[in-house]
Amino acid sequence: MYLKHMIYENIGPIDRIDIKPSFNEKNEPIPMIIVGENGTGKSILLSNIVDSLYELAAKYYTNACISEYFGHQYYKIISPQQIKIDKTYMYSYLKYEEYENNKLKPIEYIFKSGNYSLDDLFKKNNIQNQFLWNANNLNNDLNNDFKEVMFNLNNVQDIFTNNVICYFGPNRYEAPHWMGEQYYLMQEYEHLTIMNKSNAKLITPITVKNVTKETLQWLLDVIADSKIDPIIFQSIQNNSSNLNDALQKLSSFHQNLQVIYTTRYHLEEIMSIILGQPVFFDLNYRNTSASRFNIKNRKTQKPIVETLDSLSTGQLALFNIFATIIRYADINDMSKSIDISKITGIVIIDEIELHLHSSLQKNVLPKLIKIFPKVQFIITTHSPLFLLGMEEAFSSDKYDIYQMPRGEKISVERFSEFNKAFQFYSQTNKYHDEIKKAISKTKKALVITEGSTDWKHLKAAFNNLKSNTQYSSLFDNLDFDFLEYQPSDFNMGADTLASMCENFSRIKQERKLIFIADRDIEKINKKLSSENHEYKNWRNNVFSFILPLPDFRKDTPNICIEHLYTDKEIKTEMVCDDGITRRLYMGNEFNKHAHTKDNKYCTNRNACGPDKISIIEGSSKDNVLNPNDDNSPNYALPKSKFADYILNRQKPFDNFNFDNFLPIFKIIKQILDEPLI
Repeated sequence: MYLKHMIYENIGPIDRIDIKPSFNEKNEPIPMIIVGENGTGKSILLSNIVDSLYELAAKYYTNACISEYFGHQYYKIISPQQIKIDKTYMYSYLKYEEYENNKLKPIEYIFKSGNYSLDDLFKKNNIQNQFLWNANNLNNDLNNDFKEVMFNLNNVQDIFTNNVICYFGPNRYEAPHWMGEQYYLMQEYEHLTIMNKSNAKLITPITVKNVTKETLQWLLDVIADSKIDPIIFQSIQNNSSNLNDALQKLSSFHQNLQVIYTTRYHLEEIMSIILGQPVFFDLNYRNTSASRFNIKNRKTQKPIVETLDSLSTGQLALFNIFATIIRYADINDMSKSIDISKITGIVIIDEIELHLHSSLQKNVLPKLIKIFPKVQFIITTHSPLFLLGMEEAFSSDKYDIYQMPRGEKISVERFSEFNKAFQFYSQTNKYHDEIKKAISKTKKALVITEGSTDWKHLKAAFNNLKSNTQYSSLFDNLDFDFLEYQPSDFNMGADTLASMCENFSRIKQERKLIFIADRDIEKINKKLSSENHEYKNWRNNVFSFILPLPDFRKDTPNICIEHLYTDKEIKTEMVCDDGITRRLYMGNEFNKHAHTKDNKYCTNRNACGPDKISIIEGSSKDNVLNPNDDNSPNYALPKSKFADYILNRQKPFDNFNFDNFLPIFKIIKQILDEPLI
C-alpha cells in the first residue's frame, strides 16, 4: 500500500496543498521530505496521514484504537479551532492504493470541519470515487465535524500483514499536541503492546515508541536462531546412515535457515553503516558479562560495543528505526527478511534528525533509507545536512523535497545554492514570491525560459521572424509575453523550471504558462517533454517543452539555446570597452588538454575535447586565457553580453539567421490554439 494523493485546505497555516507523491520508473516510491519552519504545518500534514492509518486499522483490529462506548476514540482529535483564520471550513483528503487479487483498489480518507459538504469537496478536487462514500448514508449536506475512511477491499488485515506500516513521532520524547486526550494521558497504550498473534489483534503497532527492549529481545532471538543449525545438523547426522543422507534431510530446513541468516546479516549491515566499520553480533557466555549481547569488529574479532545501551543516543535511535522495519516484516512473515529490498509499506518519521550528530544526518541516514527501495518514506526535517546527504546518496530526481506551508516542491538545485545555510528556508519563500509577482504582471499567455538569456534570444528571433512576410500566417495572431528577468532577479535553472511546472499545475491558471528548457540535461528532458507529442500538457493551463533539435545538431543533441545559431555565428567577435576582442568559444575548439592551436587555454577542462560542443563563456568558471601570461585577460564573452548584442541588433550581431527558432514558435502556436480550461 502506498499514499498516492494528499489534499489539505484551510488547516492551521495551510491555505491549500495538493501533492501527488512521486514514484520511479520501477513504480517504487521516492522518499518524500517535508521541510519548513516551525508552525508551517509539517505536523498537521503527518498527523492526518497517521490518523488515516489508525482509522483504516480500526476497521479490522479491535486493539488499533482505544475503545470508547460503542466505538473508538479518534487518534487525532477534530477541533474547529484548527480552521485557518477568516475561513469557515477545513478538510484533508488522502488517497492510498493497494493491490488485492491483482486489482488496484483505492482507499480514501476525509477529515473535515466547518461549513463544507462532501459534494463540494468532491467537485472542487475532481474526486471520482464517490461510490466509496455512499453520499445518501453520509448526509451530503454535512456541516459538522466528520472523519471517515472508505474502501472496497475484502480484507483490511492483508494491508497490515503484507506491508510495514509505522510512525516514528516526536513522542519518542514528548506527545504531540494533536493526539486525542486518552492517548495523551496514558503512559502505555494498549495498542502499542506486542501481542500474541490472534484474530483481530494488531501485533505491529503503528506508533513506535521506546522500542529498545523489544529490539534487543528480538535481536537476541535472531542471534540464537542463527546458532541452531549445528545442533540440528548433529542431530540429523546421528540419525542418518551416512553424510549424504544427513545433508538431504538438512535441506528441508534450508528455507528457515536462509531466513535466520539473512535477517541477522541485514541487521549487521545496518549496524555497520551506523558505526562506520564492518561488525557482527555475538553473544557472551552467561555470567561472564553484564550483557549477553555484544558487537564485534568483523576483521579484528574484538568487541567494540558491549550492548545496545552502550551506543550513543543517535546511533541507538537510528538502529531502532531501521531494525523495526525489518522486525515488523519478520513478525508478519519471516520469509520477508530474506530480501529487505522487497519490503513494502509506509514509514513516517517526524523530525528525523532528532539526537543525530551531523555526520549521522548527512552520511549515514540517507544510506539506511536507500536500503529499503519499496518502502514509502515520509519524513519531516529541519536539517540542511540531511538534505545534502540525500543529494549525495540519491540522484537529484530520486527524492522529493516539499516546503510548507505551500506544499511546493523545492528543487535540489535551489537547495544547493544555499549549501549548508539554514537561511535556505526563508530564502526559498522569498524566491517563490518574487517569481509569482513577476508572473502576475501580465494576463497574456506567458513564456518562461530556463535561463536569463534564453528569453532574449527568443524575443530577438520573434521580432526578426515576425517582420518577414513569409511567416505572417504564423506570427500575425501570435500573442504572448516573455517573462523578462535578469540573473539578479532570480536563478531559473533547469530543476527550478521542472519544479515550477509541478507547482503551478496544481492550481488552475488564468492564462497559459509555457515553460521552455534547453535539452542539455537528460533527466530534465524526460520531465519537461512528451514522448508522443511536441509538448507536455501538465494540466491547469501549464505546458512545457524542450528546444526542438535542428538537423545540423542531430549528432550532438544535448544543446542549449545558443546552438540554434551556426558555429560561425556563435563565434562572432566583439571588441569590448577595454579594447579586448572577445567571443563565445565551443568545447571542440580545444584539445583534451583544454588548449587551442593559437595558444588559448580553457579553465574548464571537462568542457573541452573534439566531441564537446559546450559553450565556453566569460561569466563563469569557463574562462579562456593565455597560459603564458600571468595577467592574461579573459577572452571569452559572457552569454549575457552575447544575448544583449543580438537582441539590440548591435553590429556585427545584427544579421543572424533565426530560421532554427521557427519550430519553437510553431509549438507555442499549437499550445495557444488549445482551448483555455
